[in-house]
Amino acid sequence: MSALVQIRLATPADAEAVAQVVRRAWADRVAPDSTGHRESPAQVRADLERGYAWVALDGEAVVGTVRLVRHPHPLERGVWEVKKLGVLPEYRQQGVAYQLMDALLRQAFELRARELRLAVRHDQPKLLKWYTQFGFSYDPSLRYSTPNPKTPAPFVMSKKLEVLS
Repeated sequence: MSALVQIRLATPADAEAVAQVVRRAWADRVAPDSTGHRESPAQVRADLERGYAWVALDGEAVVGTVRLVRHPHPLERGVWEVKKLGVLPEYRQQGVAYQLMDALLRQAFELRARELRLAVRHDQPKLLKWYTQFGFSYDPSLRYSTPNPKTPAPFVMSKKLEVLS
């Protein structure tokens, strides 16, 4: 079953709603030391300056979100990071997260990104399997660009992208 939501690019005007969705979506699923619980509109806007975000809308209400942000290290050209995927509890198990990831992956191909990376919290290993459906694989040699210093290092997954020419 797929929720009847619309996916669109987020704008800075969506920052408050996006931050609220991340906090609400992570509230019942992620340990209290997660940075998602302190998500702010300022952080959302900062990520938008370095990349993109999408929102899933039910009418005018934001019910899900995900971000694609350029890797901050200059030696990691072509590497983008997937951040802060969140779907409100009442919209889970309806394909919303899948729709958000699909929009993100289409943008990554258009950007000619060479690699995508994401971090899975150490206490959320079940998500490793979920992300494999999108072609991500765990790479123990990688370190996340912005780890939470209050938690053990996350699992870093990557997906190599090939641009067809």
